[in-house]
Amino acid sequence: MAESTAATPVATPVHDETATLETGALLNTANLVDGEVEVTWKNQPGTSRFSPFWLRDHCHAKHSLHPDTLQRQVDTFSIPLDIAPARLDIVDGGRMLHVVWKHDGVRSEFPATFLRHIARTEGREVAPRLRLWDRASMGDAFPSVAYEEIMSGNVGLLRWLTMIEQYGFALASGVPVSLEATEKLARRVAHVRETIFGGMWDFTANLAFKDTAYTPVAIGPHTDGTYSLDSPGFQMFHCLQFDGEGGESTLVDGFRVAEEIRRTDPISFEVLTQVKVPAQYLGDGVHLRAAHPIIALDHNGDYRQVAYNNYDRAPFRLPTPRMNAFYKALKSWDGLVNDPAYEICFRLAPGTALLFDNWRTLHGRRAYRGFRRLCGAYLNKEDFESKLRVLRSSDKSA
Repeated sequence: MAESTAATPVATPVHDETATLETGALLNTANLVDGEVEVTWKNQPGTSRFSPFWLRDHCHAKHSLHPDTLQRQVDTFSIPLDIAPARLDIVDGGRMLHVVWKHDGVRSEFPATFLRHIARTEGREVAPRLRLWDRASMGDAFPSVAYEEIMSGNVGLLRWLTMIEQYGFALASGVPVSLEATEKLARRVAHVRETIFGGMWDFTANLAFKDTAYTPVAIGPHTDGTYSLDSPGFQMFHCLQFDGEGGESTLVDGFRVAEEIRRTDPISFEVLTQVKVPAQYLGDGVHLRAAHPIIALDHNGDYRQVAYNNYDRAPFRLPTPRMNAFYKALKSWDGLVNDPAYEICFRLAPGTALLFDNWRTLHGRRAYRGFRRLCGAYLNKEDFESKLRVLRSSDKSA
């Protein structure tokens, strides 16, 4: 791929619409069936059932759910195990279910939208629609939003963060070339995470820390913080000054590589998801150590995190057959993440900042000669996701 500052945006991603299907849900009927409260819907097919105990535990009335903090106030442990409703009433045109309980006469309230959401998701967050990519599918137009648009309003910020959520990275163009402006951009998303490298960092190839990032040598594709129990969720880079040759940044979609291995080599995929690989940072007065599988899956079998840094892998040993299987899987993984077919490459020029998902996107750097000054920061995964939820909630209510 030709070198590019990659300021041309791709089409704006659309958030998974299933996350808002429950909006406007209306109840039709409510009856006690086989000891459960069964409801039907005016605007959705099928029925949904809820246990009486669960309903009492999730009552939305003010006496059970604090109206300001939205924290549970009901005493879960005083609810009778054989709790049963005395009356079921659908009110407010189907927007609310009222339940009066036999044992104490208390009335519980349940919004139809809440019940529909639980029936659809079981309370689990709907996974975003990810767009896996390789060199061919990404092309030369990378996801990008202008700095002024990000900083001036929530619409631009939401557009940028949605791109990052779906592609695992995005650029911000037109960033003032200073540490202060870069920090403002980072804090527009979340608070800056403090690590052994500090908060906002600003460095050259001066070996200030025992890390290859502080040298001019080439760095292969990897994720940061594999030696941390909670690896940094996101990372920002902004090149403030470059006078030399080389130094192009590289990115690889770790989920895309994982999907390829899952499809073509299920035995290696099993090894990469099951073997926890220890990593360590040793030096500068600290010794950090943690272990993660290279590919981590969630309860649904969807990709949750990739954690790969062969530079920081710590010594460990398995029984020889399993160890051999691990090395075979590791070789397959490393071969793909270093395959140019899965890599995009661009020079991160002053004025263009990069924010990427460190739990998904592997990053690297070509070797360079000359002077290069880079600044950046780590952000927590939970803070990025929190910002997205808040922005989307505000967007719906606007």
